[in-house]
This record gives sequence, C-alpha cells and structure tokens, in this order.
Amino acid sequence: MTNRHRTAANHVLSDSDWLDLHFEACRPEYEAMLASAGFQRGWSVLDAGCGNGAYVPLIQQYVGPTGRVVALDFDVVNADLVSRVTRVPAAVGSIRDLPFASRQFDGLWCANVAQFLSDADFPTCLQEFLRVVVPGGGVVVKDVDMTATRFYPGDPFLLSHLSEVSFRMKGAPPETRGSLRGRELRRWLEAAGFEDVVQRTHVIERWAPLSHMESEFMAQWLSYLAEIAIERGVCPEDELAWRDMAADGGRPFVSRPDFYVCEVQVVAKGTAP
Repeated sequence: MTNRHRTAANHVLSDSDWLDLHFEACRPEYEAMLASAGFQRGWSVLDAGCGNGAYVPLIQQYVGPTGRVVALDFDVVNADLVSRVTRVPAAVGSIRDLPFASRQFDGLWCANVAQFLSDADFPTCLQEFLRVVVPGGGVVVKDVDMTATRFYPGDPFLLSHLSEVSFRMKGAPPETRGSLRGRELRRWLEAAGFEDVVQRTHVIERWAPLSHMESEFMAQWLSYLAEIAIERGVCPEDELAWRDMAADGGRPFVSRPDFYVCEVQVVAKGTAP
C-alpha cells in the first residue's frame, strides 16, 4: 500500500485496481445511489471524474440507445481505459475547468471526486457543472463523510481522532477536508445556485463473514488508514490500536467473526436554473 493506489495525476485511492475493488465490494449500494440520480432515456450525461468508468455502463442503461454518455477524468490512464473498455468518449481534464461548451448535457454525475478539491476550489467546480448542463438539467454529486466510518471491534473514536488530526495538520492535502464535506453537499449546491436541491445519506454496512471481494477491500482500506494515522501523528494509544488492527495487512482483523464496518456516502441532487 506504499503507493496508496495513486494515479499518474497523484490522486490517492484512484487507480483502476482500487476503484474496481471498491466498486465491487459496494456494488448494490452504489447502483442504488446512481438509480436515485433520475437520468432518463435520451439524455446526454457527463460522468465528471469517471475514474475507471464503473458507472459508465450503468448510466448507458438509463439513457438508452438514443442517449449519450461522455466521460472525463483528470488522469490520462483512467480516461484511456474508459475509452477502450466502454467505447464511450473520455476526455482528460479537470472538473474545475470542464473542456466542454456550455449547455451540452441534460445531466451530470460526479462520484467521489469533489473530495479532492479544497473548499476554495469546490465552488468553482459547481459553477462549471451549472455551465455545462441545460436549464432544468440535473446535477448529482456523491461523496463520502469519513466522520461516520467505523471498524468494530476497534475503538469507536479512532476515525474521529484521525479526521481531526488530519484536518488540523499543516499542509494537509485537499482530500483531508474534502472527505469530511459529504453531509454538507446540499448547502454547497444551494449556495452555488442550484434549485430544488435534495440530499440523501446512504449507510454501507458489512458484517462478518465477508465475501472475498469485501474482505480484500476492507483489509486494504484499513491498512491505508492505519498508514496515514501513523504518518500524521495520532496519539500513542491510537497508534497502537491502528497497528494492531492493520497487522498482517489487516486481514486477520477483517476476518474476525464479530467484524463490522460502516461508511457513509451522501448523494446530493440539484437542478440548473
């Protein structure tokens, strides 16, 4: 996990291997979240920050053969992969400066990408979303709220302590704050000028025994969190707990018969005026 699944664009937890593992481990919930977007047949939809393109075939099912799906990612490797595998055009670019003309899309989907933006950059991103969709078009932003993550039987405050240490550290990367922004999304969309904004919080829970895919994902995620907790200087008691949970790659811990994990994903949807 030393590379933290970085892309060529240097985003952590964003390469194809990690995204495949994460999506498959949480597929039922993620499919339900996309279903709530309300994309319709015949629509033109942008997947803004498409990653490895896991959502692209699902969006295609909603828009049907008369619709159009376009993908965009900041990482050229991910964009090339999506173009090859899905046959959907995938551009390389930033969600802060979308390389598309105004009013090109009926809908826009942005999943777990805005967390990599600072609070200063996120409003710019939302204005870009407004610019490229038609009046009355739907924009859907999905993101995580790490404050609700819990590994049992670990200390219930470990993630809270890590989030606070990360938030207050000097020179913290944007995702440190962005991963705590999830349950604020409705207010951000409203402030940006979206209309009829709604938000729903989704809890993803897994109980032992885990499937192979779930076990592998949870172990790697736990190891990643332990790595950054130790790196960022949590208190000695917490460091000891993280080291114990992440021993042997986290696999013994997630294989416990009493293991439980939950995370929170938030979906906010607004309409362009």
